Amino acid sequence: MSTCRYCKAIWPLVSSARSLRIASTTNSIIQRQTSSPSKLGQSRHYAVPRLQRTGPSPLEVFKLSEIPQSSLEAVISRNPDAFQLHTPEEYYKCAEKFHEAISRGSDPWSTTLTGKNGFPVELIHETACIMRQIRGPRSADAFATALWASASEAGYRPSILSLARHLARSGAYGRVAQLRKVEARFKQLVSTARDPDALTVEGELQYEQGNYEAAIRALQRALQVGAAGFEWKPYCQLCMGKAFVKTSRHDEARAIFESLSEIGLIEADIELGKLLRVSDRDAAERHLFTAASNGRADMFSLLSEIALEKAAESGDDKASKEESQRWAKEWSKLADPRTEY
Repeated sequence: MSTCRYCKAIWPLVSSARSLRIASTTNSIIQRQTSSPSKLGQSRHYAVPRLQRTGPSPLEVFKLSEIPQSSLEAVISRNPDAFQLHTPEEYYKCAEKFHEAISRGSDPWSTTLTGKNGFPVELIHETACIMRQIRGPRSADAFATALWASASEAGYRPSILSLARHLARSGAYGRVAQLRKVEARFKQLVSTARDPDALTVEGELQYEQGNYEAAIRALQRALQVGAAGFEWKPYCQLCMGKAFVKTSRHDEARAIFESLSEIGLIEADIELGKLLRVSDRDAAERHLFTAASNGRADMFSLLSEIALEKAAESGDDKASKEESQRWAKEWSKLADPRTEY
Protein backbone atom coordinates (compact mmCIF):
# COMPACT_ATOMS: atom_id res chain seq x y z
CA MET A 1 0.00 0.00 0.00
CA SER A 2 1.64 3.19 -1.15
CA THR A 3 1.35 6.70 0.22
CA CYS A 4 2.96 8.73 -2.57
CA ARG A 5 6.43 9.48 -3.87
CA TYR A 6 6.28 12.94 -2.32
CA CYS A 7 5.22 11.78 1.12
CA LYS A 8 7.97 9.15 1.18
CA ALA A 9 10.72 11.55 0.19
CA ILE A 10 9.76 14.86 1.70
CA TRP A 11 8.23 14.27 5.14
CA PRO A 12 11.53 14.61 6.99
CA LEU A 13 11.92 18.03 5.37
CA VAL A 14 8.33 18.97 6.10
CA SER A 15 8.64 18.25 9.79
CA SER A 16 11.79 20.29 10.16
CA ALA A 17 11.61 23.07 7.62
CA ARG A 18 9.01 25.20 9.41
CA SER A 19 6.43 24.94 12.14
CA LEU A 20 3.02 23.54 11.30
CA ARG A 21 0.53 26.35 11.58
CA ILE A 22 -2.67 24.64 10.63
CA ALA A 23 -4.38 25.11 13.98
CA SER A 24 -4.39 28.89 13.88
CA THR A 25 -5.14 28.96 10.16
CA THR A 26 -8.08 26.59 10.12
CA ASN A 27 -9.68 27.79 13.32
CA SER A 28 -9.64 31.38 12.07
CA ILE A 29 -11.17 30.61 8.69
CA ILE A 30 -14.56 29.18 9.58
CA GLN A 31 -15.93 29.11 13.09
CA ARG A 32 -19.19 27.39 12.30
CA GLN A 33 -19.83 23.75 11.40
CA THR A 34 -19.92 23.28 7.64
CA SER A 35 -22.68 21.57 5.72
CA SER A 36 -22.24 18.12 4.15
CA PRO A 37 -19.69 17.94 1.31
CA SER A 38 -20.86 17.85 -2.26
CA LYS A 39 -21.03 14.56 -4.13
CA LEU A 40 -18.51 13.40 -6.66
CA GLY A 41 -19.32 13.86 -10.31
CA GLN A 42 -20.01 17.56 -10.08
CA SER A 43 -19.08 19.23 -13.37
CA ARG A 44 -17.64 22.62 -14.22
CA HIS A 45 -18.76 24.42 -11.07
CA TYR A 46 -16.51 23.20 -8.27
CA ALA A 47 -18.79 24.54 -5.59
CA VAL A 48 -21.10 23.85 -2.70
CA PRO A 49 -23.81 26.06 -1.21
CA ARG A 50 -22.74 29.35 0.25
CA LEU A 51 -22.23 29.45 4.01
CA GLN A 52 -22.40 32.21 6.56
CA ARG A 53 -18.98 32.78 8.09
CA THR A 54 -17.42 34.76 10.84
CA GLY A 55 -13.81 35.89 11.11
CA PRO A 56 -11.57 36.29 8.06
CA SER A 57 -13.17 35.40 4.76
CA PRO A 58 -11.72 32.48 2.78
CA LEU A 59 -10.30 34.88 0.19
CA GLU A 60 -8.36 36.60 2.98
CA VAL A 61 -6.77 33.26 3.84
CA PHE A 62 -6.48 31.61 0.41
CA LYS A 63 -4.50 34.28 -1.42
CA LEU A 64 -3.34 32.80 -4.69
CA SER A 65 -1.82 36.16 -5.58
CA GLU A 66 0.86 35.38 -2.98
CA ILE A 67 1.75 32.14 -4.77
CA PRO A 68 2.91 32.58 -8.38
CA GLN A 69 3.44 29.54 -10.58
CA SER A 70 7.18 30.02 -10.16
CA SER A 71 6.80 29.04 -6.50
CA LEU A 72 5.45 25.64 -7.56
CA GLU A 73 8.17 25.30 -10.16
CA ALA A 74 10.82 25.89 -7.47
CA VAL A 75 9.44 23.07 -5.33
CA ILE A 76 9.26 20.72 -8.30
CA SER A 77 12.86 21.52 -9.25
CA ARG A 78 13.98 20.64 -5.71
CA ASN A 79 12.09 17.33 -5.87
CA PRO A 80 12.32 16.16 -9.49
CA ASP A 81 11.65 12.51 -8.67
CA ALA A 82 8.51 13.25 -6.68
CA PHE A 83 6.53 15.22 -9.26
CA GLN A 84 6.89 13.66 -12.70
CA LEU A 85 3.34 12.91 -13.77
CA HIS A 86 2.12 16.46 -14.41
CA THR A 87 3.45 19.83 -15.52
CA PRO A 88 3.74 22.92 -13.30
CA GLU A 89 0.98 24.45 -15.41
CA GLU A 90 -1.37 21.56 -14.57
CA TYR A 91 -0.65 21.81 -10.86
CA TYR A 92 -1.21 25.55 -10.90
CA LYS A 93 -4.43 25.17 -12.87
CA CYS A 94 -5.72 22.94 -10.07
CA ALA A 95 -4.96 25.66 -7.53
CA GLU A 96 -6.62 28.25 -9.75
CA LYS A 97 -9.81 26.19 -10.06
CA PHE A 98 -9.96 25.78 -6.31
CA HIS A 99 -9.48 29.52 -5.86
CA GLU A 100 -12.21 30.24 -8.42
CA ALA A 101 -14.59 27.96 -6.53
CA ILE A 102 -14.13 29.71 -3.19
CA SER A 103 -14.32 33.06 -4.98
CA ARG A 104 -17.86 32.04 -5.99
CA GLY A 105 -18.72 31.23 -2.39
CA SER A 106 -17.79 27.55 -2.03
CA ASP A 107 -16.77 26.33 1.39
CA PRO A 108 -13.00 25.59 1.23
CA TRP A 109 -13.37 22.39 3.22
CA SER A 110 -16.13 20.92 1.05
CA THR A 111 -15.09 21.95 -2.44
CA THR A 112 -15.09 19.09 -4.94
CA LEU A 113 -12.52 19.24 -7.73
CA THR A 114 -12.97 15.73 -9.14
CA GLY A 115 -15.67 14.46 -11.46
CA LYS A 116 -16.50 15.32 -15.05
CA ASN A 117 -14.22 18.07 -16.37
CA GLY A 118 -12.45 17.98 -13.00
CA PHE A 119 -9.00 16.84 -11.99
CA PRO A 120 -7.54 13.40 -11.25
CA VAL A 121 -7.38 12.87 -7.53
CA GLU A 122 -3.65 12.17 -7.75
CA LEU A 123 -3.07 15.61 -9.25
CA ILE A 124 -5.05 17.29 -6.45
CA HIS A 125 -3.01 15.41 -3.87
CA GLU A 126 0.32 16.31 -5.45
CA THR A 127 -0.73 19.96 -5.76
CA ALA A 128 -1.33 19.93 -2.02
CA CYS A 129 2.08 18.34 -1.45
CA ILE A 130 3.74 21.03 -3.54
CA MET A 131 1.88 23.79 -1.71
CA ARG A 132 3.04 22.35 1.60
CA GLN A 133 6.67 22.82 0.54
CA ILE A 134 6.35 26.43 -0.61
CA ARG A 135 8.39 28.67 1.64
CA GLY A 136 6.94 31.94 2.83
CA PRO A 137 3.25 32.72 2.37
CA ARG A 138 0.85 31.27 4.93
CA SER A 139 -1.69 30.85 2.18
CA ALA A 140 0.34 27.90 0.88
CA ASP A 141 -0.38 25.98 4.10
CA ALA A 142 -4.07 26.74 3.77
CA PHE A 143 -4.14 25.57 0.14
CA ALA A 144 -2.31 22.35 1.05
CA THR A 145 -4.75 21.52 3.82
CA ALA A 146 -7.88 22.25 1.78
CA LEU A 147 -6.64 20.37 -1.30
CA TRP A 148 -5.74 17.33 0.82
CA ALA A 149 -9.24 17.55 2.29
CA SER A 150 -10.74 17.62 -1.21
CA ALA A 151 -8.79 14.52 -2.28
CA SER A 152 -9.65 12.83 1.02
CA GLU A 153 -13.32 13.40 0.26
CA ALA A 154 -12.79 11.15 -2.76
CA GLY A 155 -11.37 8.48 -0.48
CA TYR A 156 -7.78 8.95 -1.64
CA ARG A 157 -5.63 7.18 0.97
CA PRO A 158 -2.41 9.23 0.54
CA SER A 159 -4.33 12.46 1.18
CA ILE A 160 -6.14 11.01 4.19
CA LEU A 161 -2.82 9.99 5.74
CA SER A 162 -0.97 13.17 4.79
CA LEU A 163 -3.66 15.42 6.24
CA ALA A 164 -4.08 13.32 9.38
CA ARG A 165 -0.33 13.47 9.96
CA HIS A 166 -0.30 17.20 9.29
CA LEU A 167 -3.03 17.70 11.89
CA ALA A 168 -1.36 15.41 14.42
CA ARG A 169 1.99 17.15 14.19
CA SER A 170 0.45 20.61 14.38
CA GLY A 171 -1.62 19.82 17.46
CA ALA A 172 -4.81 20.58 15.52
CA TYR A 173 -6.14 17.02 15.36
CA GLY A 174 -9.67 16.90 16.79
CA ARG A 175 -9.89 20.68 17.01
CA VAL A 176 -11.18 21.58 13.53
CA ALA A 177 -14.82 20.68 13.05
CA GLN A 178 -14.59 21.04 9.28
CA LEU A 179 -12.06 18.18 9.11
CA ARG A 180 -13.80 15.64 11.33
CA LYS A 181 -14.76 13.51 8.32
CA VAL A 182 -11.13 13.27 7.28
CA GLU A 183 -10.23 12.18 10.79
CA ALA A 184 -12.99 9.57 10.70
CA ARG A 185 -11.63 8.15 7.44
CA PHE A 186 -8.17 8.03 8.99
CA LYS A 187 -9.48 6.13 12.02
CA GLN A 188 -11.11 3.62 9.68
CA LEU A 189 -7.69 2.91 8.19
CA VAL A 190 -6.22 2.55 11.67
CA SER A 191 -9.01 0.23 12.80
CA THR A 192 -7.99 -2.44 10.30
CA ALA A 193 -4.69 -2.78 12.22
CA ARG A 194 -3.10 -3.79 8.92
CA ASP A 195 -2.07 -0.46 7.41
CA PRO A 196 1.45 0.28 8.73
CA ASP A 197 1.50 3.88 7.50
CA ALA A 198 -1.85 4.64 9.16
CA LEU A 199 -0.61 2.97 12.36
CA THR A 200 2.52 5.14 12.18
CA VAL A 201 0.40 8.27 12.05
CA GLU A 202 -1.71 6.92 14.92
CA GLY A 203 1.47 6.40 16.93
CA GLU A 204 2.61 9.93 16.17
CA LEU A 205 -0.81 11.26 17.16
CA GLN A 206 -0.73 9.40 20.47
CA TYR A 207 2.79 10.67 21.08
CA GLU A 208 1.79 14.28 20.42
CA GLN A 209 -1.11 13.85 22.83
CA GLY A 210 1.20 12.54 25.54
CA ASN A 211 -0.04 8.94 25.41
CA TYR A 212 3.39 7.37 25.13
CA GLU A 213 2.54 3.74 25.92
CA ALA A 214 -0.35 3.84 23.44
CA ALA A 215 2.02 5.33 20.89
CA ILE A 216 4.49 2.49 21.41
CA ARG A 217 1.75 -0.11 20.95
CA ALA A 218 0.56 1.43 17.69
CA LEU A 219 4.11 1.76 16.37
CA GLN A 220 5.01 -1.80 17.33
CA ARG A 221 1.92 -3.01 15.48
CA ALA A 222 2.97 -0.98 12.44
CA LEU A 223 6.37 -2.65 12.44
CA GLN A 224 4.74 -6.08 12.81
CA VAL A 225 2.45 -5.70 9.79
CA GLY A 226 4.78 -3.57 7.68
CA ALA A 227 6.31 -5.23 4.65
CA ALA A 228 8.27 -4.05 1.63
CA GLY A 229 5.71 -1.30 0.98
CA PHE A 230 6.04 0.24 4.45
CA GLU A 231 7.16 3.67 3.25
CA TRP A 232 7.10 5.46 6.59
CA LYS A 233 9.04 2.80 8.50
CA PRO A 234 11.95 5.14 9.42
CA TYR A 235 9.53 7.67 10.90
CA CYS A 236 7.70 4.90 12.73
CA GLN A 237 11.01 3.90 14.31
CA LEU A 238 11.90 7.53 15.01
CA CYS A 239 8.65 8.14 16.86
CA MET A 240 9.12 4.91 18.81
CA GLY A 241 12.56 6.09 19.88
CA LYS A 242 11.10 9.39 21.06
CA ALA A 243 8.39 7.51 22.98
CA PHE A 244 11.10 5.35 24.59
CA VAL A 245 12.85 8.53 25.75
CA LYS A 246 9.61 9.75 27.32
CA THR A 247 9.23 6.43 29.15
CA SER A 248 12.89 6.45 30.35
CA ARG A 249 13.97 3.59 28.06
CA HIS A 250 17.04 5.52 26.97
CA ASP A 251 19.22 2.62 25.84
CA GLU A 252 16.51 1.36 23.48
CA ALA A 253 15.95 4.87 22.19
CA ARG A 254 19.65 5.42 21.55
CA ALA A 255 19.93 2.16 19.59
CA ILE A 256 17.02 3.19 17.35
CA PHE A 257 18.32 6.71 16.77
CA GLU A 258 21.82 5.47 15.95
CA SER A 259 20.52 3.01 13.35
CA LEU A 260 18.45 5.76 11.74
CA SER A 261 21.37 8.18 11.83
CA GLU A 262 23.43 5.66 9.90
CA ILE A 263 20.92 5.68 7.04
CA GLY A 264 20.94 9.48 6.94
CA LEU A 265 17.76 10.47 8.79
CA ILE A 266 18.67 13.91 10.10
CA GLU A 267 15.89 13.94 12.67
CA ALA A 268 17.62 10.99 14.35
CA ASP A 269 20.79 13.06 14.72
CA ILE A 270 18.75 15.78 16.38
CA GLU A 271 17.24 13.31 18.84
CA LEU A 272 20.67 11.84 19.58
CA GLY A 273 22.04 15.32 20.19
CA LYS A 274 19.33 16.00 22.73
CA LEU A 275 19.57 12.57 24.35
CA LEU A 276 23.36 12.61 24.72
CA ARG A 277 23.72 16.23 25.74
CA VAL A 278 24.38 15.32 29.36
CA SER A 279 25.92 11.85 29.16
CA ASP A 280 28.16 12.26 26.08
CA ARG A 281 28.50 15.91 25.16
CA ASP A 282 31.10 15.38 22.42
CA ALA A 283 28.87 12.85 20.64
CA ALA A 284 25.91 15.18 21.07
CA GLU A 285 27.86 17.97 19.39
CA ARG A 286 28.78 15.73 16.44
CA HIS A 287 25.17 14.77 15.83
CA LEU A 288 23.86 18.30 16.22
CA PHE A 289 26.50 19.60 13.82
CA THR A 290 25.49 16.96 11.28
CA ALA A 291 21.88 18.12 11.52
CA ALA A 292 22.82 21.79 11.39
CA SER A 293 24.94 21.21 8.31
CA ASN A 294 22.07 19.47 6.54
CA GLY A 295 19.37 22.09 6.67
CA ARG A 296 18.58 22.35 10.38
CA ALA A 297 20.28 25.66 11.11
CA ASP A 298 18.29 25.94 14.34
CA MET A 299 20.56 23.25 15.78
CA PHE A 300 23.39 25.80 15.82
CA SER A 301 21.54 27.37 18.75
CA LEU A 302 21.85 24.15 20.74
CA LEU A 303 25.54 23.96 19.85
CA SER A 304 25.92 27.51 21.16
CA GLU A 305 24.21 26.54 24.41
CA ILE A 306 26.52 23.55 24.84
CA ALA A 307 29.57 25.75 24.24
CA LEU A 308 28.35 28.15 26.92
CA GLU A 309 27.88 25.23 29.29
CA LYS A 310 31.47 24.19 28.62
CA ALA A 311 32.64 27.72 29.30
CA ALA A 312 30.78 27.79 32.61
CA GLU A 313 32.39 24.51 33.62
CA SER A 314 35.93 25.54 32.67
CA GLY A 315 36.67 26.86 36.13
CA ASP A 316 40.09 28.49 36.28
CA ASP A 317 41.10 27.28 32.82
CA LYS A 318 40.98 30.66 31.14
CA ALA A 319 42.07 29.40 27.71
CA SER A 320 39.36 26.72 27.58
CA LYS A 321 36.75 29.19 28.74
CA GLU A 322 37.66 31.72 26.07
CA GLU A 323 37.68 29.06 23.36
CA SER A 324 34.24 27.80 24.37
CA GLN A 325 32.93 31.36 24.44
CA ARG A 326 34.28 31.96 20.92
CA TRP A 327 32.56 28.82 19.68
CA ALA A 328 29.34 29.88 21.39
CA LYS A 329 29.50 33.18 19.57
CA GLU A 330 30.18 31.55 16.19
CA TRP A 331 27.39 28.99 16.59
CA SER A 332 25.02 31.78 17.58
CA LYS A 333 25.88 33.70 14.41
CA LEU A 334 25.24 30.65 12.27
CA ALA A 335 21.88 30.16 13.97
CA ASP A 336 20.79 33.70 13.07
CA PRO A 337 19.64 33.93 9.42
CA ARG A 338 20.11 37.70 9.56
CA THR A 339 23.85 37.38 10.07
CA GLU A 340 25.89 38.52 7.07
CA TYR A 341 29.35 37.24 6.27
